[in-house]
Amino acid sequence: MKIQQVPLENLYLQDERFRISRFFSFDRLILSIKEIGLVHPPLVTWRDNLLIPVTGWKRILACLELSFSPIPVVCLDEPSDLKVFLKAFYENLAIREYSLLEKAEILKKLKHFGENEKSIIKHYLPRLGIPPTAHYLDIYLVFSEFPQEVQKSIHDKQMPFAILEIFAAFSPQERERLLPLLLPLGQNKQRELLEDCREISIREDLSAVKVLESSNIQKILASKTLSSLQKSNKIRHLLRKRRYPHLSAQQERFEATLKKVGWPRDVSLEPSRFFEEDKMTLRFDFKNEKELRDALSKLHEASSKKDFAKIFKPPADD
Repeated sequence: MKIQQVPLENLYLQDERFRISRFFSFDRLILSIKEIGLVHPPLVTWRDNLLIPVTGWKRILACLELSFSPIPVVCLDEPSDLKVFLKAFYENLAIREYSLLEKAEILKKLKHFGENEKSIIKHYLPRLGIPPTAHYLDIYLVFSEFPQEVQKSIHDKQMPFAILEIFAAFSPQERERLLPLLLPLGQNKQRELLEDCREISIREDLSAVKVLESSNIQKILASKTLSSLQKSNKIRHLLRKRRYPHLSAQQERFEATLKKVGWPRDVSLEPSRFFEEDKMTLRFDFKNEKELRDALSKLHEASSKKDFAKIFKPPADD
């Protein structure tokens, strides 16, 4: 393999068969190329009389942005797509950690290029830091089929495997409806929304689309005054209430009691998750003696109210 200079227009960028990465920023790379040129030549190969990239997509696109041409490339003479792809795979594996979506794309391409599933599970999943089981291969292959705009949202939000595994269990149409609700939320709330929606769907024998088409949810989605985060949180609360009606009623009674006694807003009182234990957790922050005394004074005032004892009584059954 020899380094040769190739005009950018001679590269056929529409053929992305070997491409692994799609979402990246190349601002620093552009600065580097401006200052010292392209130091590490991309790897290319011939297919159907067209010169296509194997590695170095980021470098090539940065050069395109700069109109930096011709560029140095290394041309690989290898007819097997699988063998060419493996060169790209190992070259990048040696220098960086693959992202979750890159791992999904790699597994998809390995299968597409003819690597059998047993070999992928045994040899490639461990090299990607994935447990070597068919279940994990199947899950990552589902990730690889997400539409590109969905993948970009997942990348931008840095959604973890645990959330995506739940998300992948929904149909493509359901995922399309759910994704805008997930993006404004933190990871714990994302998981809660997905799990509640899935449980309601199973229990009531409804699709997630039907669950989200309920009139109260549609009313929230149609609001012009609520932000995306506010809509997601309101829908999350509705789903939680629908999944756990009795628990939700208990929570509402508990919060109503705190309001009646004038519980200080800057002091958190948390019952056990399902009100199954008597133990509660009290949390508040203070910087000095005065702030501590103020918090204690507020708590003393709340404890003098007639409804204060109801905080510690189990809510009556509905």
